[in-house]
Amino acid sequence: MSLVITFVAVALGAGIWLAILRYYDRIEPESVRDLLMVGIVGGLVSVLMAAGLNEVARWQLGLGLDLFDPQPSTSLLRLALFCLFVGLVEEALKAMATVYSARYMGDLDEPVDAMIYAMTVGLGFAAFENVLYARQFGNDVLLARFLWPVPAHMAYSALWGYGLALARFVYPNRNRAVVMARWVVLAGVIHALANYLLFLRTPVAAWTSLTILAVLAFVAHHMIRRLVAESPFLEPGECPECRRFNPPNAPNCLSCGEPLTDTEIFGTCPCGLKRIPQAADDCPVCGIPVESVVSGES
Repeated sequence: MSLVITFVAVALGAGIWLAILRYYDRIEPESVRDLLMVGIVGGLVSVLMAAGLNEVARWQLGLGLDLFDPQPSTSLLRLALFCLFVGLVEEALKAMATVYSARYMGDLDEPVDAMIYAMTVGLGFAAFENVLYARQFGNDVLLARFLWPVPAHMAYSALWGYGLALARFVYPNRNRAVVMARWVVLAGVIHALANYLLFLRTPVAAWTSLTILAVLAFVAHHMIRRLVAESPFLEPGECPECRRFNPPNAPNCLSCGEPLTDTEIFGTCPCGLKRIPQAADDCPVCGIPVESVVSGES
């Protein structure tokens, strides 16, 4: 019965976070089926691989059984090395799982989809991790984990999810792993720092870790909104926020004031008839070269 309660609680919490995440995907929403498939498969594969590697690292570093209550003799340097290993490995595994699961089970046809799928895999990873923690420490830990580690995993994933968007739509001819690498490393280092502060178990460290999460969530919010505005499914002049139609080259929405021209992936051709990726050669409607679109020539 306890196991059933665990799965129900985990599924309910994950469903709430998935609904919040899906709110951002409002131009060409991904199907719930695709999100569930990518999140479950990507999350399960990455969490199982990470669990095995983390156990090997923990024993190699001699950190004992309970990392959340380190003995006074525990080396803080070894604890820091373990956190760095965990952060980098978990973010790299989540990134790889997202790339492959989204390729075969998703529909990555607009830039924001990269972040949506990345954060969904981060959510899946955290959900399966919560099951493991609940079996070890009891279901009482689930509420705290859904309020902290779950959004943290989603926020870490948002960073390299943005990198995946750049690799897919801005640099399609470059090696995807190379383009994403710096974003994966950045997410891994932040992940490691947050874990290290939690393991110290002091009020100052805990509040610092929480502050890092809040800042990262704020950054992720703006990154995902930026990618929403890059959707190729928006008509020229259509506002990504309120969906009002404006003149094709209007700098801001006449209704809500949202910026319409600050884009780096898709731009509106001077002909005003088509939004085109800057990686394209020319506008498919009027034939104007993309170089002319970027430089503002007509």
